[in-house]
Amino acid sequence: MSGAVLSVQDVGWSPGRGHTLLSGVSFDVPAGKVLGVAGANGAGKSTLLRLLYRFHKPVTGTVRLDGEDIWSMSARETAQKVAAVLQEQPGDFALSVREIVELGRRPHGSGFARGGRRDTEIVDEALERMGLNDLSARSLGTLSGGERQRVMVARALAQKPQLLILDEPTNHLDIRHQLEIVTLISSLNITIVTSLHDLNLAGRVCDQVLLLHKGRSLGFGTPEEVLTPTHIEQAYSVFVRQERLSQSHEQYLTFHL
Repeated sequence: MSGAVLSVQDVGWSPGRGHTLLSGVSFDVPAGKVLGVAGANGAGKSTLLRLLYRFHKPVTGTVRLDGEDIWSMSARETAQKVAAVLQEQPGDFALSVREIVELGRRPHGSGFARGGRRDTEIVDEALERMGLNDLSARSLGTLSGGERQRVMVARALAQKPQLLILDEPTNHLDIRHQLEIVTLISSLNITIVTSLHDLNLAGRVCDQVLLLHKGRSLGFGTPEEVLTPTHIEQAYSVFVRQERLSQSHEQYLTFHL
């Protein structure tokens, strides 16, 4: 897998004649880098992600991959380049874990009933990477929320995207599997955009952070530049204390009402 350059310029979106949920947001993510999107509930994080994986078309602005507007591509071509793992998880699929992961190969012209040797190898790799080999024959509906989350990530990996969208990827996961997802994010050689509530986690795994507040960009840059007490207090209406761990010297944030 290799990443694509993501360029978002002046994007905005509103539901029909309703109030604007996102306005004038711009940023660029180099190929292979990780962007974390942060902000309070209702800040516009999920709306922005829906624009990136072509669920919503921007009312204003453009979303480009390697210079090409994703709305000038066919839906199939976009699916070959962009994969998304969402918070909403299906629970009633009458498919096995392996069959669901195999669905990630469909944009490339092969379905779970017709996959060749290369598809089988890719699916095997995704199952192994997410620790799902022992669950591969299980029905999705029999799995826990955390296990289903790992299946959805494996399906996205099988898609071999250039851009991976992760909407709160550590939700439903215990500490061990949260760490696995963090390690995975750090190891993939693709462009990643992920929304995160945990700002300390964002500071650890993200090359860049976009902080949203009421549908607008409050800050964009490195975690050190964006995750400052001033920005966080404005975005979340909390008091913030910035500390450094004595041995690693990593920045650590604590929050107070």
